[in-house]
Amino acid sequence: MSGNDNQFDRRSVLKTVGSAAVAGIGLGASSNSVAAVETKRRLTRAYSDEQRLRAAFEQHAEKVRRTLVAEGFVAEEFAFSDLTIDIDPTESGLDPTAEDGRAGVTGVTEDGTATAFASVSTSSETHELTLFVQPERDEAYALVEPADGGDRTLVTDSEVRPQGCIKDECTTDCCGGDKESYLKQYECDENCENCNTLIGTSCSCETCECATSGHIC
Repeated sequence: MSGNDNQFDRRSVLKTVGSAAVAGIGLGASSNSVAAVETKRRLTRAYSDEQRLRAAFEQHAEKVRRTLVAEGFVAEEFAFSDLTIDIDPTESGLDPTAEDGRAGVTGVTEDGTATAFASVSTSSETHELTLFVQPERDEAYALVEPADGGDRTLVTDSEVRPQGCIKDECTTDCCGGDKESYLKQYECDENCENCNTLIGTSCSCETCECATSGHIC
């Protein structure tokens, strides 16, 4: 979505109805903006409950849990129900080395679907982890880093691979109640391609030069 307002060719609009037409379109855009903000707030509130967030991981991340166990990243008895969760309203994407239990929840739109986007930091005896879930998209994954340092690994429902590069995408979205540029961070493969795994969001991209949907900074 372009961050620029829709442009109207006033010469092609009859003078008697031109003002009404422009006002009507402006009202529609405003309504869409308000709806997007309310959806984001609703999703954020819904999963800012520790019990419901644990349940979201249990429901949507079981395949990821099994892979984490199979790869030796966590112990066999690892369970989402045992996660320590301390939700920080300022967080919207965590690093594996963050303090255990630190969690963040926000709302995003991915591939046309509005979803909560939650992350929780945890660890095992051998690895540091960030667990991610997008409940409304039935999607979960994890970033894993050896406790003694080393390369990070991405674990999804279908693959285990080394972390590649991270790219930022600046889109126009409703963030904090205003229409502004909205930064999303995506994890890519080792060739810096297939950048489709969301690992963080931010509202700090107000002046980003690439504030156009789909443009990779």
